[in-house]
Amino acid sequence: MSNNQKKKLLLIGSASVHVQNYYNLVRDYFAEVMVVTNETIDYCPHTKVSFEMRNPLKVYKSIQAIKKVIREFEPDIIHVHQANAYGYFASMANRRRVPMVLTTWGSDVLLLPKRGFLYRYIVNKSLRDADFITADAHYMAEAIHGLIGKKEVTIANFGIEISSMTTRHQKEKIIYSNRLHQDLYNIDQIISGSASFLKEHSDWSLTIGANGNNTEALKAQAKAEIHENQFAFIGFVTADVNRAHYLKSSIYISIPNSDGTAISLLEAMAYGAIPVVSDLPANREWIVDGENGIILRDRNVEEALGRALELDEKDVAQRNAQIIAERGSKEANRSIFLSLYDQCQ
Repeated sequence: MSNNQKKKLLLIGSASVHVQNYYNLVRDYFAEVMVVTNETIDYCPHTKVSFEMRNPLKVYKSIQAIKKVIREFEPDIIHVHQANAYGYFASMANRRRVPMVLTTWGSDVLLLPKRGFLYRYIVNKSLRDADFITADAHYMAEAIHGLIGKKEVTIANFGIEISSMTTRHQKEKIIYSNRLHQDLYNIDQIISGSASFLKEHSDWSLTIGANGNNTEALKAQAKAEIHENQFAFIGFVTADVNRAHYLKSSIYISIPNSDGTAISLLEAMAYGAIPVVSDLPANREWIVDGENGIILRDRNVEEALGRALELDEKDVAQRNAQIIAERGSKEANRSIFLSLYDQCQ
């Protein structure tokens, strides 16, 4: 048995699909994986711990609970996802005893430090105590350097599976949005801008995936602004159904106020949908405006959708498929993460 097959990983993060996807990405490297998370999960042995920070007593109890997991599980590596409460609790529990990798997600290093001294301290503590830090975009690495100085940051994302990809499909006149229905993602602006576009292009439609706190308000908005035959809310869907929507949609739109490298953007690029994205540094690391997608200007969704129609769909699909193969695949990014694990002593 090789050394890596004897290693044990303690994975700490939220009970989100992103953490589950990361677990699937690296699990074969380890003999055992244990997850510490905030909710019950069914894909891996886990310990449920509260990561709420409003009650000091609960904070103390949670840190003690993580200490107990570390003591009893005896991991060779701890990998924490997000430099927020997850990173802080892990740091306080570990006290630099076990090599720790910290993967930042975007809002944790871009937005959270701006909320005040306490949040900035939590983020900085998480970053400083990590042996290795990863980010999915170069501009996030620059933000980290702005917080703690020139500590090395490895650029990697979770990647997407490309073995079953195909660009040989019949596109339909569909705009696809599948980000969460929260204020950050500006789904209301997508609906308003698409409404104007759809009035001029009656043979097009808007498909809205996912759910969130704003879902009911967004449904009411769409009903008021868009013809009933030109929009559909499909909720959360399986990976296969999501892929099918990418494959048949001509345009993918995602316009959050802040973001790292969104897996949904990589999927849209891989499956041949023309990306329309907000003007963010992470997006500009993947999209050249007017060449392989559209960067939103002045929050004008209608104008951006019109510009997308001017692009050569097949040319964009070919360009983006090549980009994903080179730096957006699971295989390419798995190698990066495993190389960090190999360095953990």
